[in-house]
Amino acid sequence: MTRNSFLTLVIATAMSATPGWAASATIGVATAVSAFSVDNSLVTGSANIFDGTEVRTTTAPSDLHLQNGVTVHLATRSAGAVYDDRLTLREGAARLDNFDNYIVEAGQLQIRAETPGTRAVVRLAGNKVEVASIGGTLKVTDGGSMLTRVVAGTKLSFQQTGATPGQTGAAPAEKGPFPEKKVMFWTATVCIVSAGIVGGIAASQGKSPF
Repeated sequence: MTRNSFLTLVIATAMSATPGWAASATIGVATAVSAFSVDNSLVTGSANIFDGTEVRTTTAPSDLHLQNGVTVHLATRSAGAVYDDRLTLREGAARLDNFDNYIVEAGQLQIRAETPGTRAVVRLAGNKVEVASIGGTLKVTDGGSMLTRVVAGTKLSFQQTGATPGQTGAAPAEKGPFPEKKVMFWTATVCIVSAGIVGGIAASQGKSPF
């Protein structure tokens, strides 16, 4: 081995051993039938996801399969930052499957699965956050205070106020009937059909899950 080759090997070894130079580990893969953006770079087919990767869809939805078992279906014209322990929804809508111990951040809210096997759809609509359960129970908080639970086949819409979490954000839901000015609640039977059909099928057809 020549002296230059030896020095190259030493430098490469040192760089790989230094945290600042070490490559980030992938946490999953994103796929779509048409072009989509990963960290502001346009890609087609599939792309690896790293902790904090920004994914943005255009005319087709994208499926994000994480190594922890979580599946995120990002609707068309939607965007979010994907982490190993959470999804921060920036725009549009997302459907999540198998997201036990995983958090969805949407506006001021945090949505968690409270029961195993829960399936959910979360959408940002202007200054509102819409949360629907296709199956299982969801727990909604504002980053500190418990707001309410969303049971299977129902949808809640939260009005955003622009306050920081834990202050005067989406007001905590009271026991009993929800205050009309704070939370809008749909309990009609058609909501069960809507959650199942719209959440489960529309996203795969390139439409919003809502």
